[in-house]
Amino acid sequence: MKIQENIPLGPKTTMRIGGTAAYYTELYSKKDCEEAFEYAKDNNLKLVVIGGGSNTIFANGVIDALIVRLKGNEVKIDEEKVYVQAGKNLPMLINELAKEGMDLSALTGIPGSMGGAVIGNAGQGPEGIWIDNYIESVTIFTDGLFKIISKDECNFKYRESIFKNIDLPVIIWEATLVIPSNNPEEIKNKIESLLKKRIETQPHTKTAGSCFKAKDDVPAWKLIDEAGLRGRKEGGICISEKHANFLINEKDGTYKDAVSLVESVQSYMKNPLEVEMRFVKNDGCIEFP
Repeated sequence: MKIQENIPLGPKTTMRIGGTAAYYTELYSKKDCEEAFEYAKDNNLKLVVIGGGSNTIFANGVIDALIVRLKGNEVKIDEEKVYVQAGKNLPMLINELAKEGMDLSALTGIPGSMGGAVIGNAGQGPEGIWIDNYIESVTIFTDGLFKIISKDECNFKYRESIFKNIDLPVIIWEATLVIPSNNPEEIKNKIESLLKKRIETQPHTKTAGSCFKAKDDVPAWKLIDEAGLRGRKEGGICISEKHANFLINEKDGTYKDAVSLVESVQSYMKNPLEVEMRFVKNDGCIEFP
């Protein structure tokens, strides 16, 4: 494991916002995880984990923390089970498994890595299919130890998991999936159809993905739209005209702009929306405005 200093973070996130990481490294192996944990502990640093760089916005200036990026992306198929390391790009995984007759097409169009998908239980809307439909167990690294925890222990809910509420730093290392089989050509057709729909209804530019989650069955985008906030801007950040739950870095947006826009949206809500996007402050702590 190689520790680098003062590494620009903007290029490592999908929204292209952020200053520099005081300390940065990439994790390719279990040994790397152990060394990163010890380095952060010995130097009294926060440990912030990123995968594909979606769903995270870093503050401008220096982030006084150890930022680690998961790069382990191996995929092993053993009969009906698939073992996927957390750094694997989710869209690539879906396409690769389709060729093997394994159908993950329901998750088509979701950006980011396997690790991020596990943490946020990525998937369709409240009544749709989420990644926990396919998970059997998850291998994590926490408090200096690797552990395998069952699907039930993950406490998956709509866009939620236990990993969002653990105080100790947690690294999702691998997920064990059980995936239904189907004809490769049929899977390919479903992927293409779903991808076309996503392209028609969601922005594909400098965005960190869905920002809010409603606390009931009403989609967050609908509440934001009803409040007349579609297209609203704060500095270089705006609410997408295409989908009101996406924040777009339209022109040199900053962390402050993004926080300000989230707070502006919340001020219009009778009941505050849950913020899914991670906002990483300069001290390495995470806030949800």
